[in-house]
Amino acid sequence: MTCLRVERVYPHPRELLWRALTERELLGRWLMPNDFEPVVGHRFTFRTEPGPGFDGIVHCEVLELVEGQRLRIRWVGGPIDTEVTFSLSDTEGGTRLVVEQTGFRGLRAWIVARILAIGNRSIYGRRLPALLDSMDTDDATVGDSNDPDCMTREQSLWERLLGLLSNRR
Repeated sequence: MTCLRVERVYPHPRELLWRALTERELLGRWLMPNDFEPVVGHRFTFRTEPGPGFDGIVHCEVLELVEGQRLRIRWVGGPIDTEVTFSLSDTEGGTRLVVEQTGFRGLRAWIVARILAIGNRSIYGRRLPALLDSMDTDDATVGDSNDPDCMTREQSLWERLLGLLSNRR
């Protein structure tokens, strides 16, 4: 079984990161459009561009919510059925974010994990920091996450490959 792990320190207060993780509009600006609500048991979807064999919908459920500290969700889309945990902690110079995605089973899921790892570089290295920086300056405009031109090349690649893998049974 494969586990994806991202660990980054952002020079922003924990409250700002928590908002970016749990406020629907902000979450949509750096990750994907969604109908998220920060309530345990809430089922929601992330929406992205569909591809062959992939309808562009990631089905999720909030499994755990510890205010300001941890958010754990079930993440099901294409060939994967995983759990993603976002953990926040204070550290010198800002806030540490640890993201772990577990439960990748089988060859197709392993391939998707590799593709997601590439996309994570852009998501946590560029998109989330840009949103946080804009929130710090009271201008939370990072781009419209519904705009396909706003997608990174890495995101587009993984979505296409996910669609191709979903077609092969």
